[in-house]
Amino acid sequence: MWRLIYNLLIHAVLPFFLLFSLTQKKIRKTFRERLFPAPAGDRLEGAIWIHAASVGEAIIAETFINRARSMVGNPFVVTTNTYYARDLLRKKLAGSADVFSLPFDLPYSLNRFIGASTPAALLLVETEIWPNLIWTAGRKHIPVFIINGRISDGSLGRYRRLSFFLHSLFSCVELVLAQSEAQAQRFVSLGMPADKVVNAGNLKYYREIRGLPAPSHKQENVVFGSIREKELPILIPVIKVLREEFPRLGIFLAPRELTLVAVIERQLSDAFVVVRYSSLKEGRVEAGQAVVLVDTVGDLVALYAGSVVAFVGGSLAPYGGQNLLEPLFVGTPVIFGPHVENFREIAGEVREEHAGYMVEDGPALLAKIRLVLTDADVRKALVDAGRHVLEKQRDVIENATSLVLETIWKSSPHSSQ
Repeated sequence: MWRLIYNLLIHAVLPFFLLFSLTQKKIRKTFRERLFPAPAGDRLEGAIWIHAASVGEAIIAETFINRARSMVGNPFVVTTNTYYARDLLRKKLAGSADVFSLPFDLPYSLNRFIGASTPAALLLVETEIWPNLIWTAGRKHIPVFIINGRISDGSLGRYRRLSFFLHSLFSCVELVLAQSEAQAQRFVSLGMPADKVVNAGNLKYYREIRGLPAPSHKQENVVFGSIREKELPILIPVIKVLREEFPRLGIFLAPRELTLVAVIERQLSDAFVVVRYSSLKEGRVEAGQAVVLVDTVGDLVALYAGSVVAFVGGSLAPYGGQNLLEPLFVGTPVIFGPHVENFREIAGEVREEHAGYMVEDGPALLAKIRLVLTDADVRKALVDAGRHVLEKQRDVIENATSLVLETIWKSSPHSSQ
């Protein structure tokens, strides 16, 4: 019954979604590909299929594949919601996995993509709960896993009101690997059987990064990463003072999404000379005292690696935050704002270990950036503490990968032993 009701509803809103998508580049660019996907064919047969919504989840998928491919003979297929996550993974996983845009959650789109294939397993990163996708996997007896499972504060209330509906979905889920004990309890409270929920730790604590500058080769740069539009009125005065006090300082600003580049460029251009990072990389311009606007995908961690300090955005305005650990992976002190609801456990760990600073506003952010830029002992203490935070979680990805693969081996005849 719930399947019929859900499909009636999504088909009713489909014409309105079509009109909305025409105004959204992020959706419009892959709309046809997701509505009428090319059949995946034999590439899905026996494959471990991982769905990662955007760049953050794509990094987890990449890490999982790099860890798992030496342990199994199955092929890997990854799907994403955004074109930039798809393109990034196609570059990073060339030769290791096939990467596609996820079909819309419509029966004919999914059936066209999957065809007669039976993947060995479907892994949903964090909370990508697409009903028709999960029901289709259940009908085909494909084991479904939720890895790095998380339910945000904002979603929890809505999901509780739909708990009667979620029961039919959770019955198709083999195992939830939650980020923390608190997140595990959220899944149980929504109707997931307790014996199918495991506190596996946060997979974002681990990432393999190669070929980046060593900590001793950092330049006098500051990076403002994953910035959202509402943060600009707070950040622009900070950048103005930094430019006056530290004239040789390199200042890089990376929007959370490429669709924000033009909007942010217009606002920054009222106060600064702005150059795009793509032009800088190609040698067509020099940075000088300009603010460098990062308009590429996949370069943010490298920029963190070459910088003295990083601010992780989405946190000075109520967006829920972004991954605070990325600067720590490359030995760069991290600063973030108070709005880190989606990364509460990580933020708590960073603060408890004195591996970074939480700031409430622009003046406090400026003060902490000044401190890190001018005090080498403070920088070293922050870097050492950050390394300790990551080392405490070193076994998380290995244990999670082993648990998922072991369950696949037990439940799927397609898995390679």
